[in-house]
Amino acid sequence: MLKRTLTFSVPAILMLAACGSSGDDPVTDTAAPETAAPDTETPNTAATETAAPATDAVDTVEDSTVTSDSAVTTDTPTDDSSTVGAGAPCDEVAALFTTRGSANDNLDDPESSAVCDGTSIVISSNGIPDYTYIETSPGSPRAADLTYTIPAEPTFADATTDVPLLGTAAVTLGGVPIYGPTEGAGGDVLSLGGGLSECGSHNGPGGFHIHIVDTSENTDCLFTPAEVAAEPQLVGYALDGFPIYTGNDQYTPSWELTDESLFASDTWAAHTYVEGLGDLDECNGLTDADGNYAYYTTDAFPYVLGCYSGVVDIEAAGGGGGGGGGGGGGVGGPPAEGDG
Repeated sequence: MLKRTLTFSVPAILMLAACGSSGDDPVTDTAAPETAAPDTETPNTAATETAAPATDAVDTVEDSTVTSDSAVTTDTPTDDSSTVGAGAPCDEVAALFTTRGSANDNLDDPESSAVCDGTSIVISSNGIPDYTYIETSPGSPRAADLTYTIPAEPTFADATTDVPLLGTAAVTLGGVPIYGPTEGAGGDVLSLGGGLSECGSHNGPGGFHIHIVDTSENTDCLFTPAEVAAEPQLVGYALDGFPIYTGNDQYTPSWELTDESLFASDTWAAHTYVEGLGDLDECNGLTDADGNYAYYTTDAFPYVLGCYSGVVDIEAAGGGGGGGGGGGGGVGGPPAEGDG
């Protein structure tokens, strides 16, 4: 089985009812299939999310004809230790979905696996983290029966798609759901004082999930600070099939906080995508020097995904549940009320 630090050319959000919001200031700041960069529209809305302490493949896409002038590329050489190149077989990507074993004596053992099924990769997990769980809200994670289906050959869409305001937007290799930058009706997850653990995750009515991929010198998270600083680490896959890597120490997002008054109520409206402001495109991704596209996590909004660059059916993939929000073309109605 390939190491999680390997980069494959094929790739793969929500106010906690129990948590109160605070006026904490937001933290703002900062590869896979062969294909041209995606079309992205520049919305006037914005997204925000950042890690804070406390509460809570797939075959290569060949010769895609979709291009975009707004896509970000880089000529930075790719480290051979983190890239396998184009054409990783579906079964090799599926084999990446596994856990590191139990990290919490008081929780069920984590489970994660995946299989290739025609043109899809079907991921199964129980949602239990394989890193230290820190309680920031009442209750502990319980094992669930989670299934996600992502494209084995991700393709760029003609227009970007919003990430869900609530519910799963992506999944880690260990089977833990990744949400967007929002909580509840759309406020930034960082507006919750102590809402996230040091690892950027928390438990809620919808189950345990990650909002921000963060690290800590004192707590076992997905990765250590040294690992993230050394090079991008493979986190998991977005529901459109493109991979997600850590980029906290390597890349900056291209979203800007333009209206602080909306940070705690509508973080997407509080932020504006500014093409070329940072290293990454509207969806928080880029195409590397080898032509491989992937998303990268950042310390500043939108933290993981700004939108989907690839063709995606969120509901069919097993994600979402609260409407669309933010940077993409939009895939849903108004946000549903509930917890993140």
